[in-house]
Amino acid sequence: MIRLLIKMVLGVLFAMLACTAQSQTYNVLYVTGGGHHDYEEQEEVLRNKLSERLNLVWETDFTAGQDRNDYRLARFDDPDWIEGYDAVIYNICFADVTDNDYIERITEAHYDSGAAAVVLHCAMHTFRDAETAKWDKLIGLETYHHERQQRTFKIEPINRYHRVMKDFPDVAWVQPMDELYIVTRTYDNLIPLTEAYGPETEKWHPVMWLNTYGNARVVGTAAGHNTEVMQDDVYIDFLVNGLKWALD
Repeated sequence: MIRLLIKMVLGVLFAMLACTAQSQTYNVLYVTGGGHHDYEEQEEVLRNKLSERLNLVWETDFTAGQDRNDYRLARFDDPDWIEGYDAVIYNICFADVTDNDYIERITEAHYDSGAAAVVLHCAMHTFRDAETAKWDKLIGLETYHHERQQRTFKIEPINRYHRVMKDFPDVAWVQPMDELYIVTRTYDNLIPLTEAYGPETEKWHPVMWLNTYGNARVVGTAAGHNTEVMQDDVYIDFLVNGLKWALD
């Protein structure tokens, strides 16, 4: 009888916790813009698909527009810019910005506050010519180029048992046409989750991963040049599960 009562109480508690987790609302800043991608359509896709699965208060900063790789967003001039946000999603391509102080205001805000970061595709090549390495340390790796030809890549899991990977295909995800980023260095806190083989480099490169940077958890993927990739359920499942991990 006592065991049955304990099971009943635990069942109620777990149900309450699950309900609380599902009803939790998170404030998300989506920063986007730069060159080379259809940022307007990608913002709509990600906002709609992520909001279907998570309770998000979504704010978009698209002041950079579509065409400038050297754009500096004014919000990052404020040292307290991250206050009020639980997570920041970076779908940006600002490769020509090299101001170290500006970059470190972004990275250290995550390091100190613990606000989660999600870095998508060209965010990995953002700030790539800057002297500071702190953006790379936030991301968890270094990459400067991608393989020249877009292809349909087979993305293979290398950490099947991490909870972020619970919805990932058992064998591989054959993603839509995309670019493969050439990863030249990974940092100690990086947790690689998937990889793909590059026929031009004849090497395997991480495609999806997790990282920790100070108090912040970071979700990263080099996939996502074309909007069709972001529309794929595998991509969305990864971001949803990654955000749940990062916001835990």
